[in-house]
Amino acid sequence: MSTQTDNAESIVQPSTTLEIPSPQENKLTCGICESNITVTGTHLTCINDKCRKNTCSYCITKMINMFFAQPALNYPFQCGGCRTAFNNTCVERVIIDEKYYEQYVACMLPLYWSQECLNDDEEFVQCPFCPYLEIHTTDACPIQFLNCQHPDCGKRSCLLCSSMVQDEIDELTHASRCVEYHYRKRLIEEAITTGSLRQCPHCELAGIKDNNCTHMTCARCGGRWCYFCGKKEEDLDDDDNEYPNLSEHNNDWESDINRCPMYLYKVHVFDSRWPVDDDDCLEFFHRCQTLRNLNDILDLIGEESLDELNDRFGIIDACGYSIDDIKNEENRILIKYS
Repeated sequence: MSTQTDNAESIVQPSTTLEIPSPQENKLTCGICESNITVTGTHLTCINDKCRKNTCSYCITKMINMFFAQPALNYPFQCGGCRTAFNNTCVERVIIDEKYYEQYVACMLPLYWSQECLNDDEEFVQCPFCPYLEIHTTDACPIQFLNCQHPDCGKRSCLLCSSMVQDEIDELTHASRCVEYHYRKRLIEEAITTGSLRQCPHCELAGIKDNNCTHMTCARCGGRWCYFCGKKEEDLDDDDNEYPNLSEHNNDWESDINRCPMYLYKVHVFDSRWPVDDDDCLEFFHRCQTLRNLNDILDLIGEESLDELNDRFGIIDACGYSIDDIKNEENRILIKYS
């Protein structure tokens, strides 16, 4: 019987190692862009046992640039595969090697101060072009534009897209366009986050299951549910059984789309797209879930808008997906029934 813990971090440990491979080691593949990582190249390796993906220096640089553009939204740095936070020490070593340290510190100080020095109804707002900061209250009407008071800067910027505002006409463009950008970007981030986790349908505790079966018992509320379909035990379709149970829910899953497998690794026998290893099966499952979520967003906002958001923020690329992956219907099918 699988269980969830009350702390999602205990399910997926946010730890990462920085590896500089020796010439004797085989070439590695980046889990985001799938490019080869040279044996002498510096890379980050996620040590979440359910992931173990590598991230090449090119993709790390993209993450760093996204962080510089919007520090609060892109920190901590996360593995593109499982969204596990990288170890800060490892990330900082890369940043130092790439000569970004001063800019990194300028972004990190406001984040630290915001956690340690501000009241609950306050937040820091930083100029995208210099270290200038202001404290704003969160219960007031959100401020979209910032007039930097730094004597060497003085730029007016849009806080939603971190771009400089040229004139009044440009400001009107930002006022209408960037609010929508911000809203749609949030939708995509939520789709990726919910796809990489599973929520208890009773109390909404989120986490990832262990290597055991798909029968879940929530450690917070004690509710029983199916990890595969996400339904409560009492809501399962079990031949009009007055008292549905998880075991009966697994019967005939190979032919009944309303039933679910008890073990993920057994799906491979029926659907060859699925891996054999249970950890790889779990990754495949959550990849399908995420792509289904992203396809819903694609239907909602359209391909042109999704492309534009990805070009501006790199939000799809950073997670190792592509627009073609999202559009491919086969990628969204959990089990192919012939």
